[in-house]
Amino acid sequence: MRTLVLYKSNTGCTKEYAEKIAKAFQTEAVPLKKGEFKKINFEDYDTIVFGGWILGSQIQGIDDFLWRWDEMSEKNVIVFAVGMSFATKESRNNLISANLLDMYHLRFYQLRGGFDYQKLGPIQKFMFNIGISQAKRETDGKTDVDFLTTIKETPFEYSDEAGVNRIIGVMQSIENGTPKA
Repeated sequence: MRTLVLYKSNTGCTKEYAEKIAKAFQTEAVPLKKGEFKKINFEDYDTIVFGGWILGSQIQGIDDFLWRWDEMSEKNVIVFAVGMSFATKESRNNLISANLLDMYHLRFYQLRGGFDYQKLGPIQKFMFNIGISQAKRETDGKTDVDFLTTIKETPFEYSDEAGVNRIIGVMQSIENGTPKA
């Protein structure tokens, strides 16, 4: 079984997960770049994995990835999204809905990643600071302000090994002909 692992990463968490998945299948994790993405021949692969980081409720890179869905629709497709919050049933369902993933036949996983304000680009830093300002204006936003200020000043790392292992396990079961949900 030939596996392709693509990812879109901002601060490195999504890249790390993609590399772990790729390593388990002795392949390479490839960063999703618009120009390069158009050159990929999906017919060469049985399983295609895409990982993207979450900004708001949008999985970054998912639109470019799904733009070529017709070429992948007969493949085993797995999508994972990485954000700094804990994965819950509600947050997972919100991501599926916001990114229209329910329109596609694919497996979706939400993983928790870390956060490092210093690794953000100028636009993301600007948006983050707007979030702090908005939280300060809310009368009950004290907890949010404290949390956002803390993570801005103190990077944290989180590695969802169980989530990555779940994805790898599903991929192995697909490879063995006994697919799991």
